[in-house]
Amino acid sequence: MAPGRKKKPHGKKPASPRTARNGAADKSKQLEQQRRAQLGHAPDVRIDKAQAAWHARRYDEAIRLYERALESQPTNAVLLIDVARAYALRFRHAEAQELVDRACRLHPDDARLQCMLGRTYVQLQHFEQAIGCFNRALELEPDSPERARTLYELAHMYERLHRLDEARAAAEASLALAPHQYVLRYLLAVVDRRQGNVESARQRLTELLASNDRMTPELRADAHYQLSLINDRQGDYDGAFAAAAEAKRILGSAAGDVRYDAADISAAGQRTYAAVSAELFQRWNSAAPQLASLPGRLAVLTGHPRSGTTLLEQVLDSHPGLISADEVPAMSETVYIPLCEGAPMTTPAPAIFDAKPNAEISARRSAYWQAMEGSLRQSIGDRMLLDKNPALTGLLPLIGRVFPDMRIVFALRDPRDVVMSCFLQQLPLNPVSIHYLTIEETAREYAATMRLWLKLRTMMTNPWIEVRYEDTVADIESQARRVLEFLELPWDESVLNYRQRAQEKHVHSPTYEAVTKPLYTSSIGRWKNYAKQLEPCQSTLQPYIEAFGYEQAAS
Repeated sequence: MAPGRKKKPHGKKPASPRTARNGAADKSKQLEQQRRAQLGHAPDVRIDKAQAAWHARRYDEAIRLYERALESQPTNAVLLIDVARAYALRFRHAEAQELVDRACRLHPDDARLQCMLGRTYVQLQHFEQAIGCFNRALELEPDSPERARTLYELAHMYERLHRLDEARAAAEASLALAPHQYVLRYLLAVVDRRQGNVESARQRLTELLASNDRMTPELRADAHYQLSLINDRQGDYDGAFAAAAEAKRILGSAAGDVRYDAADISAAGQRTYAAVSAELFQRWNSAAPQLASLPGRLAVLTGHPRSGTTLLEQVLDSHPGLISADEVPAMSETVYIPLCEGAPMTTPAPAIFDAKPNAEISARRSAYWQAMEGSLRQSIGDRMLLDKNPALTGLLPLIGRVFPDMRIVFALRDPRDVVMSCFLQQLPLNPVSIHYLTIEETAREYAATMRLWLKLRTMMTNPWIEVRYEDTVADIESQARRVLEFLELPWDESVLNYRQRAQEKHVHSPTYEAVTKPLYTSSIGRWKNYAKQLEPCQSTLQPYIEAFGYEQAAS
């Protein structure tokens, strides 16, 4: 469904350059504030104004204020890091990298700064550099009071990069220093499970959940999700469903403003569904010659979450004539939000986009392309850009106005497997995943999303192709050939070596564990293990089972 236009003051503030820490604990934030003072962070009213502008979503103004403050304090390492984080949040990664390098050169032997740099590299998705900074901090100050926290951050990076032995060693070293840190015991359980030590993982998680009531709701829910994974792998499907349901219950009790935002987004999606028409697409297609040309060609890879977009993206990204962006929010941040800014909440987004002059649409095209190159940290050149993001499904009725020349690759999977996977998947609570708190809600959200796609595919002028996950797993070469032909790219054997490419690339999707594994068929027809739990959803899903040709698989 299409994103809603947020009302103020409801909803969360945008992550600021100072607070975007990828979930760092409150204690870590306090320690970083101390480091700022110790590193001589001079007061500057422009910094306070920049923060205010950022929270008001006036990003360009905020960055200008940060830059002016930096002109008067060019050797302020903390300010360099703040501006770097602001650049990164606006897809200006090359400039962010330059400022981080400058900060590092100013204080190469300061352990406190190395920790800050490490967290900044995490935000930049430079995990190897982050690991280097954390290790450097440990070397520079072996008796630091932050050693346990730094070791945990190091362990977390190792786990994300599939370096599980190193993750275990760092987590155990941290736990020895901080035996009551529940997050460390949780991380060791994750490593145990991933390395096949299932009973050890179960024991850690069971003891963790029984030991206290002071864990954050998020960590408690994550522990139940891990138990759900273990139960599923061991064939205890009732236990797996029950553990996932408990995780959902915990998260749902702390949903707060997320529910409000989700309702707003759902209402916007309903207005979009009602307003979109074949006439709109035809008019937008006719306006295409009046729009500024893109430097290259664009395709989007979308579909409902858990439909196989990550696998397909990894395969296509191995082609030398294509470069993919994995769940980069540039379409929303540089196209949808700016074009809808200031419009009444009740105005359907297709009407807003339709009324925009071609000059403004052309400016959004350029801004999007620039943001994508900034996020990718390289020129796209003559390669095709593949924007992979399941969230783009709800934007398809709108971005056809801005990109009438784009191609659409739409991932399909058995609706029952999609719904079951969304329900069981460990996801952070947000306006999308909040619809997965019960199996019935999950099915209704799937139906709303796919109802939109069924309508769109009858009227869009953009070329599109559907790719079934089951077909890709069964014969990856034939599906790769089919999609490459649709994208007008020549066949290249390198796409069959996608696992090697996946090892080298950070994956944003929650399925990051699976992308480096060989293809497996166990995820096909997985819903049958949960047929009893899916019974209440059958009538909701049946129209889509039939529409996408999965009726035969029901027997």
